[in-house]
Amino acid sequence: METTHTEDHIQTHIARTILTICLSLILGSLLVLSACTMPGGNQKINKIRLSIQNTLPIPRKNVPIVLTGAQLRKVNADFSFKAYSVVTGKAPREVMVPAQADDLDYDGERDQLCFLLNLGAEETKEVSILYDPTVKATLTLDINKQTRAAIFPELNVVAAMESNLIAYLLKPNGAFIAYGKKRVARFSMDAMFQTELDQAELDRRPLSPELIQHFETNGITLSQQVQIETQKPAQQWLLRDLENQETYFIRKSYDSDISDLGQETPTAGQLNVVESIGLSLNALLDLETTKMVALTPREGLIGCGGIALWDKAKAEMVPLPAEGDYVRILADGSIRSVVQRIIPAWNVKGEIRRLTSTTFIYGENPWIEHHIHIDGGLPTDYAIATGIPDLKDGYKEDREQGWIWSWGTDLSGIDTLGIALITSARRDTYSTNISEKTDLLPVILTPDADGRLNYRTFAIWGGGIDGIETETEFAQHVQDTTTALKIPPRITFLPPEEEK
Repeated sequence: METTHTEDHIQTHIARTILTICLSLILGSLLVLSACTMPGGNQKINKIRLSIQNTLPIPRKNVPIVLTGAQLRKVNADFSFKAYSVVTGKAPREVMVPAQADDLDYDGERDQLCFLLNLGAEETKEVSILYDPTVKATLTLDINKQTRAAIFPELNVVAAMESNLIAYLLKPNGAFIAYGKKRVARFSMDAMFQTELDQAELDRRPLSPELIQHFETNGITLSQQVQIETQKPAQQWLLRDLENQETYFIRKSYDSDISDLGQETPTAGQLNVVESIGLSLNALLDLETTKMVALTPREGLIGCGGIALWDKAKAEMVPLPAEGDYVRILADGSIRSVVQRIIPAWNVKGEIRRLTSTTFIYGENPWIEHHIHIDGGLPTDYAIATGIPDLKDGYKEDREQGWIWSWGTDLSGIDTLGIALITSARRDTYSTNISEKTDLLPVILTPDADGRLNYRTFAIWGGGIDGIETETEFAQHVQDTTTALKIPPRITFLPPEEEK
């Protein structure tokens, strides 16, 4: 969703960003591409135009759009990742979209462009990729950084990665541990503002001085770059301050609620404002004061979507070897981070295989996506084991659609927690008593003929800003996510605009 302030404010912010970019490159005497995007500019720019259509009757928030360099060069042979920007709309009303380019094949050259897009139900947006093939230096900007990937030997993990909503630790044995991020209580205000919050997203109108005053009175100065996202009309909203890189969660309370603010019972209809703690991996180094909460057990195999080898004959999981591997941080960007773990000589029943496990996380999203590749495939009596914790309050699976989910509470038994796994890979049978032994809902997957399989896992925690309150809502969310994953937005490259 575009900012809720006036177009003048939007253009002012774009101009400020453009000036920052130009100053950073002035020593190289380079003309930065973004300097040419100023509405009304006369300089000729290189542009690739495309339309992105949501064919589904459901809105899609923060959808990752990934384009390869090969795709873009088929459209314009001179396309370059050296200096580029992504915008939506048409001049002079273009709005910049945070984007990044990554080197995923580790050859020293960036090969994928990625950006996030909000699409309404059955909405089509026009996107333009602007670039300058004459620029020689590489420009990287982390505007409103929403992801991080890092290696923390102190935590006894292979790597750690996070979005602004959730964090995952990758253990040497192949298990993944999910960590929720506590929301921080700020203040309460009258429910009279709920209509304004709903309309702010629909009409893209600025916040009223009265609403801004409530934030300022409670020590929060909002910038002019504010987005409102309605999660539930008249009930829940997200307020994102893009310039200050802060996110606030606003929720209408009811008589039965226990207030986040430590009050006994809030007044019915009161709006409680809490803040996201954002990127916070370093907080895990101090478990006494951290606002990060382990959602899955720190010990054991698999955890939340980790992997192990599955021995079909013995019907048991075999952990990954703890030695002989190496890890690459392929991306640590503003909207996407990517960790790759490689075991070059994996001994599977006397046969040597190369295992490559690549894990993606995207900003504003609670899920991680796993891409597994086993050179030469696996012997027929082995498969890959993954799964999610059995949270005890309820679970369902649909093998045809490829999802399984579990619903309950976190380890403390206080806040709601839903965990799900979605895959298009072929599922195998498994021993029915495995879940009783491990508190795990296992998923046994068979790689395809090329030794590849992909799946997505996510945890949504009631103690965070993206919490879901009921099992019914979570089940619907899993179904919508599965549908959206199977039917990606339709991308169409458009012909060049005629010169005027």
